[in-house]
Amino acid sequence: MGSTLVLLKEIGALEGEIEKDYPVISLNRRQYLLAIYPGYHTRLFPDSILNNESTSIVDDVSHTNSIEKIYICKMPRVQSLRVGDALVIYRTGDGKGPAKYRSVATSLCMVEDVKTKVNFTNLQDFLSYCKARSVFSEEELTEYYTQWSHMYVIKMTYNAALKNRIIRKRLIEEVGLSESEYWGFMELRASQFLNISRLGDVDDSLIFH
Repeated sequence: MGSTLVLLKEIGALEGEIEKDYPVISLNRRQYLLAIYPGYHTRLFPDSILNNESTSIVDDVSHTNSIEKIYICKMPRVQSLRVGDALVIYRTGDGKGPAKYRSVATSLCMVEDVKTKVNFTNLQDFLSYCKARSVFSEEELTEYYTQWSHMYVIKMTYNAALKNRIIRKRLIEEVGLSESEYWGFMELRASQFLNISRLGDVDDSLIFH
């Protein structure tokens, strides 16, 4: 008979390091909403797949299986992100109906690092950093690096999927997010982040504040 090694983790006993504290989400720093297009969202966050999406689009590859995720965008506002900031991942509308009903908050993450193009010495350095944790192909990554003058690379841990996805309408009416704000990247109050967590039925023990 073989033996089984069982490892226990005490939830709530924080060490101050994102990976060691995983899956606990600390609200000691700032909180933001980060929007991701549908075409990339489900590949990067398979546990947050929507009921109306086909599971066939989720490949069994490294970026779907890892708790570490890398997302690349052109939004200059994300430069304000710092290690330890908490994120609400927001899947934008798919164009099949009003965004008020088709855009949803799906997941909670923690920022591990934010880099810009100048932080990479060359294309190979960029590919080595991004490829295994990104939804983008090597061809896409190469195109971004060689053709984009400005580029922001966000490395984050995927801490929790919201059991109840929260549509934009509820985010406005029940959480208090402003409809006139830029929803690509928006700073949240800690109380709004907590409200999203509760509406999403995330275990309270995962949120430290």
